[in-house]
Amino acid sequence: MKKFVCYYRVSTQKQGSDGLGIEAQKKSVSSYMGDKSTVVGEFTEVETGTRKKKRVEIYKAIDLAKKEKATLVVAKLDRLARDVEFTSALYNASVDFVCCDNPNANKLTIQLLSVIAEHEAETISKRIKDALRVKKDRISSGIYTNKDGSLMQPVNGIVRLGNPNGFGEFQKLGVQRIKEKALTDKANIQAMDIICSARKQGMTLQQIADKLNTLQYTTRRGKQFNPIQVQRLALKCV
Repeated sequence: MKKFVCYYRVSTQKQGSDGLGIEAQKKSVSSYMGDKSTVVGEFTEVETGTRKKKRVEIYKAIDLAKKEKATLVVAKLDRLARDVEFTSALYNASVDFVCCDNPNANKLTIQLLSVIAEHEAETISKRIKDALRVKKDRISSGIYTNKDGSLMQPVNGIVRLGNPNGFGEFQKLGVQRIKEKALTDKANIQAMDIICSARKQGMTLQQIADKLNTLQYTTRRGKQFNPIQVQRLALKCV
């Protein structure tokens, strides 16, 4: 009997808006696997719709697939394929995988999609930089009108891009308070001992995050730890 590890992706803002919500994804995966198969693990990546799309569950799914010598099955590839981190993780994983909506996809396909996604990101970045450069040139030539017809507000007689009020004292104080709260938070302090000790033992950020989650430690927001959060706290180890 063939073993599978299932990986799903949903959005908290528009769950199922692409026509393939969590239930539909599970149905697609189940239909592909058939009756003569066994599921050794299921992982669901929940995204907030913001640009912070650090994936955690995909690495757990890959690790389990390696351990169980199972096939990683993904319900839908097309939107995920635009995520460089996802495609890189899938390409570098030494596991068999299959995409229900693109069963012929292989490592070469994933690599090509990753390259295309990275190129698209670079193109968008260049387009934004070019647009800002044009706006700076317009300012330099004395044109202070925005596309909507409004006028740019000068600061001390100087017109510049961005908020004319700049990064004020209120915002600076907010950042400072966030940093102070992170250092004095009880949940962070409790996790710090384990993080610092584990780093001395040579454990990876992912291994430490998994250990903290297994021990039911949570972040100051009550969430599970991921490698990025562990890294931020590890920087404070002495």
